[in-house]
Amino acid sequence: MAPNTVTVSSNEIVRNHTTSRFLRWLRFVCSEYRLLFTTVFALNLAGVIEFIFYWLRKGYPNNKTCALATSINLAISIVIREEHIVNFLYTICTAVPSTAPLWFRRRMGKIYHLGGLHSGCAVAATFWFVLLSIQTTVTFCSTASNGAEQWISLIIVYILDCLLISMVVMAHPSIRAKLHNAFEIVHRLAGWSSLALLWTFTVLDTDINRRSTQSLASALFGSANIWLVFISTCSIVVTWLNCRKIQVQSERLSSHALRIKFDYDTPQPGTTIRLSSSPLFEWHAFATWSQPDQKGFSLIISNAGDWTNRLINNPPREIWARRTPTCGVLRIAPMFNSVLLVATGSGIAPCLPVIMANQTRISLFWSTRDPLTTYGSEIGDIVTALGKNAYIHNTSTMGRPSTLPIVLQQYKETGSEAVIVISNPKLTLRLVQDLEHMGVPAFGPIWDS
Repeated sequence: MAPNTVTVSSNEIVRNHTTSRFLRWLRFVCSEYRLLFTTVFALNLAGVIEFIFYWLRKGYPNNKTCALATSINLAISIVIREEHIVNFLYTICTAVPSTAPLWFRRRMGKIYHLGGLHSGCAVAATFWFVLLSIQTTVTFCSTASNGAEQWISLIIVYILDCLLISMVVMAHPSIRAKLHNAFEIVHRLAGWSSLALLWTFTVLDTDINRRSTQSLASALFGSANIWLVFISTCSIVVTWLNCRKIQVQSERLSSHALRIKFDYDTPQPGTTIRLSSSPLFEWHAFATWSQPDQKGFSLIISNAGDWTNRLINNPPREIWARRTPTCGVLRIAPMFNSVLLVATGSGIAPCLPVIMANQTRISLFWSTRDPLTTYGSEIGDIVTALGKNAYIHNTSTMGRPSTLPIVLQQYKETGSEAVIVISNPKLTLRLVQDLEHMGVPAFGPIWDS
């Protein structure tokens, strides 16, 4: 598989386009993800200020505000992660035709930053619940005689504080990256426990605050909180009802890569599914690859850690899967008239269905070691079929590439409208930031896509 030649004018491009650490940091904090997070949090902060001002002015708090704000934020943070909702939002954003102005398609293409809404609402819900615990404590201490319901409610509030705060702390990017398995366990088990306790607290709180002439059932059906918790619960239940242990065909491509074939669905290009050997503890997302006019799909797993290494050395005959293919960043490719795909290693897998779909003009930069030996001739044939629009950099014989100048030159020579990067998180983030700084519409998965 001989690579096409791309001429790079020494180090001039690198010198002209390497940016300072400050500018990198500025673009990092001003990303769509963080802008969305900040907007959500700022709106909630305005509500917190109004709530405190009301408390100070009246001498007592509005006893409905904190609980309702917590329920709203929590419902949004959970629902926005449900696979069908994600696919619906992608469908809306990617419905923008390729004839629309580029600046508009560029914004719509950032749909994969919707995780900012999830994290922003989750953090805001935690802060609102901390306020609720303060309000509940003040009310409890100012009441002369408290019954069993008040005591149980207070205990639940403080347990929920601990659970919600622990999830927020473990979800911090630096902690999540270092302790990913611990993050998964805490997020899952603490999340389920919190939901169960929220049901209990909502029923107790409704019972405590209902009018004496009103039945508990009537008060519950008229409570917005109970319906919001119900929506959150349904969203989680739907996700887990979608999990199955599925029989698969595994093909060991090399000591570095494994191909797994599924036959239960034929997903569209640009989607992923999540796999697990222990569904209660960890899940891993992989891009789907379906052949045109053939039922089923495949995915490629490369050696990137203990879990993937075990899977490659012991190819599975069955595996747990969240069966609904979920849209990812490559789903946006048809929005553009021409796209340059940048992939490293097994990042080629999610690019394959986009290439074969032929919905837009595709160019490719692929950096990997021994492509034919590692990934097989079938994948090699798909890539080389692109002809002069494909540049394959074999790191075993050519060393590590100077990715930015090569990609920039290929982008200009092919007249591409956008660049989509599928690589390791560090290279993806850096390359997308540098290209965006140069005015190139660039996209790539983020840590919380």
